Amino acid sequence: MHMLTRLGTSAAAIAVVISPAATLQIAAAAAQGGTTVVLDSDERRCDFSRVNEAAWIPRPPEGTGSALISVSGSRAVAQVHMAIPNEPGTHYDVGLVEEPRPSSATCGPGAPGTAFTGMDTDGAGNATVTVQDSVRQGTTGVWVIVERANPNSQNPAEYYTSEFLVPA
Repeated sequence: MHMLTRLGTSAAAIAVVISPAATLQIAAAAAQGGTTVVLDSDERRCDFSRVNEAAWIPRPPEGTGSALISVSGSRAVAQVHMAIPNEPGTHYDVGLVEEPRPSSATCGPGAPGTAFTGMDTDGAGNATVTVQDSVRQGTTGVWVIVERANPNSQNPAEYYTSEFLVPA
């Protein structure tokens, strides 16, 4: 019984600490008509399915990020924020990808249903960029990818992708 009481008290205290920040994010997204999406260090295929990490050596994410994604009429816009403290002055490619697409389809720069832009972190490893595209007919959702090229491999050296699809 005491454990349940403590758990309830702890949960309430945590909610109070998190609530103001969450409220500001929700208010900002609502004011701009968008959805805030966390960017995880999950590698994804172009159909948004996750790549099996068992084939790769696990690596901790080097930074954190989020995107405010809005889809209105025939336009999709993502404002992407990244904080990667150990990578100041580093170039990343940021893409907005429309779904559905077959797993065999490509989703890199120049592929249909994608829009890309470059992003460079500042001296503290922070960066913000906006990427936008017209929405193709039949698009049901959009997501964001942030990746740093690897000069020695076709696989990216570092990547972040949307935690979920934003409905279009």
